[in-house]
Amino acid sequence: MNILASYNWIKEYLKTDLSAEEFAKLTTSAGNSVETISDLSKKFNRMVVGLITKVESHPDADKLRIVKTDIGKKKVDIVCGGENLEEGMLVVVGLPGAKVLWHGEGDLVELEKTKIRGVESHGMICAASEIGFDKLEQSEKDIWDITKITESKPGTPISEALGLDDFIFDIEVTTNRPDCKSIIGQAREGGAVTSGKFNFSKQVSKSENTNVHTKKGIKEFVVDVKEKELCPKYSAVLIGGIKVGPSPWWLQKKLLLAGFKPINNLVDITNYVLHEYGQPMHTFDADKLNGDKVVVRKAKKSEKFVALDGSEHKLDSSVLVIADSKRPIAIAGVMGGESTGTTDITTSVLIECATFDPVSVRRTSRALNLYSDSQLLFEKGLSTEATEPALMRAISLILEIAGGKIISDIITHKTSDYKSLVFDFDEDSVNSLMGIDMSKKAMVTSLEKLGFMVSKSNKVTVPYWRDNDIESSVDFVEEIARIYGYDNFPAKLPSSGLNFLKEDPGLVWERKIKDLLAGSGLTEVYSFAFVSKDQLDNYGISEQNVVKIKNPLTIDQEYMRPSLVPSMLTAISKNNKRFPVGGLFEVAPVYKNRKNDRPKEPLQLVLGVYGGDGKGSFLKAKGILERLFGQVGIHNYEYKRDTDPQIWHAGRSVSIHVDGRFVGEMGQVSRFVERAFGLDVSAVIIRLEIAEMLDLFTNIKFYKAIAQFPSVKRDIAFVIDERIEYGAVIEKIMSDARLLESVDVFDIYRGKGVDEDKKSLALHLSFSSSERTLNAKEVDDELELLRTMLQKEFNAIMRS
Repeated sequence: MNILASYNWIKEYLKTDLSAEEFAKLTTSAGNSVETISDLSKKFNRMVVGLITKVESHPDADKLRIVKTDIGKKKVDIVCGGENLEEGMLVVVGLPGAKVLWHGEGDLVELEKTKIRGVESHGMICAASEIGFDKLEQSEKDIWDITKITESKPGTPISEALGLDDFIFDIEVTTNRPDCKSIIGQAREGGAVTSGKFNFSKQVSKSENTNVHTKKGIKEFVVDVKEKELCPKYSAVLIGGIKVGPSPWWLQKKLLLAGFKPINNLVDITNYVLHEYGQPMHTFDADKLNGDKVVVRKAKKSEKFVALDGSEHKLDSSVLVIADSKRPIAIAGVMGGESTGTTDITTSVLIECATFDPVSVRRTSRALNLYSDSQLLFEKGLSTEATEPALMRAISLILEIAGGKIISDIITHKTSDYKSLVFDFDEDSVNSLMGIDMSKKAMVTSLEKLGFMVSKSNKVTVPYWRDNDIESSVDFVEEIARIYGYDNFPAKLPSSGLNFLKEDPGLVWERKIKDLLAGSGLTEVYSFAFVSKDQLDNYGISEQNVVKIKNPLTIDQEYMRPSLVPSMLTAISKNNKRFPVGGLFEVAPVYKNRKNDRPKEPLQLVLGVYGGDGKGSFLKAKGILERLFGQVGIHNYEYKRDTDPQIWHAGRSVSIHVDGRFVGEMGQVSRFVERAFGLDVSAVIIRLEIAEMLDLFTNIKFYKAIAQFPSVKRDIAFVIDERIEYGAVIEKIMSDARLLESVDVFDIYRGKGVDEDKKSLALHLSFSSSERTLNAKEVDDELELLRTMLQKEFNAIMRS
């Protein structure tokens, strides 16, 4: 996860004179990685405040205006199509050379002095979206009116007039550091690696000056936390007499630069505190609540809930909700409800600030497919001690910006009193693990910069914002090392040799098989390990024996695949329209259900050849398989016709056996399967259980001595019944011939001159002897015996 952090905002909590580049370099070296730095002054270069002095009609365009604009040192004419142009309005003027987003989208366009419909235009009067503020609410054809947000004189650079002279850091935040997904967290980290002073405590005391801690309310309400383990702390307060409206520019600006969309002052304040403190909050319209009681409970079975984003959900008892006396008003830690959301007419609010069990939040979010910025933080784990300062800050801002007054006590429910984590500290162990000699004083200083407290008895107290990150004393090593600077560690090669692990044979053969298949002209595919119920049904697999996911991301990924074939057929159906003929393969684990145990994950190979006629694809696939077998040392294999006719083509499918062991299947899929997967072409599939074949693979090569005597070649052609298989014929020929060395088919003919239920086979025969050179009579006698056998066994008709 990432955070967009304004350097000016960070410096409100950190006193430093470092440049943005220097700050980014130091904080990145400590593990808080700054991925990009955006210089806003360059972004808004050649953009100034303009004052509209007169608006005239364009002589050659009804929808355009000629706007006489004061830009400081001179007045210029600008052709503009904005519909809200008025004399006396302050606007953003992009001068020639400025770069803007044309109509708020696409690539940046550099402005030039130009003529529009015959009238010379000296720049552009910009909409908010055209200078990058597309999240501001504005009509598509409106110009950005900045009259109310600046008093700057015409010609003032926009970065100065609107307080945009800033740098924005895009910082990667690791999942174990949710505290760093906040401005205060970034300032705290910055203070640890720079010489700057972190001054968060002053900001807390400023919030406390509102006296919200002790103010007595005039309205009673009750908070009832029934699920204390899932909600260890819940605070709430009522504020009445507020006025909902747009936020001041300083607040909108900070939210825009942080990637948020300003909505109204109430929503903006909670987003502001979320970004500043890293603590999610929620505001309910108090007048829409039923009763004077808020309950944190499990949802009732089939209870319905409509979230703020308009999505509807049917809940079950695994979901933690915030409820009033009649209904759920929020999914705890995920999102508030539409029915109690604040609007422009809201006058009183209930502010919620709480912590929830991270596992519960994560499971609920995945189960409901409902996500939010708050959920992202809650599921990482937040401290119960983080709620109070964030709530004080929010109350202070609401009273300052939206007005009103506190009309209740601050109600807080805690499962237990907070106890800081405390671990032993051993400087010798730290030095041993780091491999350097560092003084205890330097170690303690590093830890204290990060908020840890080290006692004289070598006990370290963990700050509350690191509750879910620091798990033992060994974690202090990383903290000290990163503050010391990884680049300061001496570069030394290990003094001892490395023990090399023996390669996993499964991985070795997997790589070799992939190379061989790619070399055969096939394309490797990577499919999801998940499949849908439809994919299983289409291939005739019952979901009863398949591993089912409890919280699938989508309904199309409900099951762990028990076979690669459905995924391959799906891939073919998606590819065959763009590539009518092709070949694909995948080598990956499948998942076999085991009772009371984790699924077994054997490696499987699936190969798919599609397009053309089924016979051609079958022969191509068969050739690839036999080449593969030859390369992995498998020679004693056979094919059997015992495949499932519901899945496979009756005449073009076989099971594959090696040394009498079943290892897979090959064949054209049945028409039923083709229709189920939406295939417009024939598809031939080979499936091999690689895990069952690993002991059969070998790199050992067998060599046959070159014959001392020449072989004799003969050809033979004959017509047999269409139903007789070529393999049976070859097997009989090889078993009956004494001098026959090899047989190769070079032609199979069907057509003119051959009956419809017949086919003609033409074979190359090679005869040889290891003892002598064969004479013509010996070969002719052998050939005649074969002709006689073919006529007798297969009713063959010899062709001349």
